[in-house]
Amino acid sequence: MATTAALAGWQWTELRRITALGEPLLELQPVDNGSVHLAFGGDVANSMICLCRILGAGAKRISLVTALGDSSYSAWLREGLCREGINVIEPSLAGEPGIYGLPLGPEGGPGFSYWRASSAARAFLQSADLGRLEELLGDSQLLLVTGITLALCSSASFEHLCRWVDRHRDGCRVVFDCNFRRKLWDSETQARERIGKFERLAAVIATGGEDERTLWGAESTAQIIERVSRLSAEYLIRGGPAGCWVGLGGECQHVPTEPLTVIGDTAGAGDAHLAGYMAARVSGRGRAEAAAYANKAAAVIVGQRGSVPKEDARFPPLTAAAPG
Repeated sequence: MATTAALAGWQWTELRRITALGEPLLELQPVDNGSVHLAFGGDVANSMICLCRILGAGAKRISLVTALGDSSYSAWLREGLCREGINVIEPSLAGEPGIYGLPLGPEGGPGFSYWRASSAARAFLQSADLGRLEELLGDSQLLLVTGITLALCSSASFEHLCRWVDRHRDGCRVVFDCNFRRKLWDSETQARERIGKFERLAAVIATGGEDERTLWGAESTAQIIERVSRLSAEYLIRGGPAGCWVGLGGECQHVPTEPLTVIGDTAGAGDAHLAGYMAARVSGRGRAEAAAYANKAAAVIVGQRGSVPKEDARFPPLTAAAPG
């Protein structure tokens, strides 16, 4: 097993303070009568909500560092996140939340629609310096960052974030989800440079086939495994209906999933998958067992419409286990 400075000397079960950095969004959900329902989502928000639901209220301190603005919609989104048990940490900024819409039409349409170019979160992430990150990220022990978060950063704020991670590497481990969205980046070259640099700072990397093909030219799962196994991080490779692959260095295991029925779309499934994996790991499960639980968590989301679990959604129970 590859043991590196990024992974040595820490235990998942010791983690109590879990934080995400990124952008929650207002979500427009098409409904059967032709109207649109207002909800909320966004990759880091989806993962943190699922994490809260799975672990239960008060089990960990789960926080989200962002900026939502000062409008009535900002307040509505903030209250929704807080009701889920998330500690929302943000600077005082004017503005609005970003918005995205799930595809319209019976076949799902051509893709998601976004209105986020002038969101408060983008303004915050563009301008965040090391001092502001020190103030807001505080004493986090596990930090979730995604490719979307990196895309919203300026060149300067990205470097400040890397410096913060490096400065706190003894006390805070990073979980990085590639989550590549081409429209958010100036170029694929810029995305590869930032994502490649940040992967080298992460203790855990989550990725998927489409992102790997686009960014790194991977033509098979074996090529994805070959690439990520060279990094000094635990890795989780999402494969949709094929399940997932999980490993560290040269130790990799395929974890199949049960056949799934997709209702509407798969929005939020990858976010729930990562949340399920994190929840199982902090509960003491080994990598393969955590990956199997992650598959079950993702199945909950693809069995509904919308990216955030519905109020009556039920994740499989996850009891604490001895570290394995």
